[in-house]
Amino acid sequence: MKIHSALTACLLLAACGSNEAEDTVPAPADVAAPSTTTDTVTPAAMAGTYEVTLPDGTVTMQTLSADGTYVDRMDGEVTESGTWRQQGDQLCYAPEGDTATEQCFAGGEPGPDGAFEMRDDAGDVTATVRKVDAQPTA
Repeated sequence: MKIHSALTACLLLAACGSNEAEDTVPAPADVAAPSTTTDTVTPAAMAGTYEVTLPDGTVTMQTLSADGTYVDRMDGEVTESGTWRQQGDQLCYAPEGDTATEQCFAGGEPGPDGAFEMRDDAGDVTATVRKVDAQPTA
C-alpha cells in the first residue's frame, strides 16, 4: 500500500507540470515564473490522470478528482483509492481501508515534458510522474 500512496502523491504533484515542451523564449524580467509548488494550485487544476513510474519500472495510472478523491489503476484494474489533500508544498494521501497512516510527498521541478520526480521525507525518489490527461476519467 505504501507504493500506491507514493504513486498517488506523485501524481498530484505532477499536476503542477505540463505536457507541453518549455518555451525557449525567455520570459520578460517583470513576469514571475510559474510556481511548481502545490500551495498555489487549486484541486480543480490538479485534477486529471497521471502516469506514475516506480523505480522498478512498474507503471500505475492515477486519477485525481477535484473533490479530493483519487483512484490508482494498474492494467485497468483498481489497485487503490482514497483521498488526497495539499499540505504546503506536499501532497498527502490517505488510502481507503488501509491501516497505514497518511503519507505526504514532495515533487521536483518538472522537466521539458512536464515529468517530475516524487520524493519522500528522506529525499529518496519514490516515482517519476507525468500528467497524461487534463480531465479525470470515470
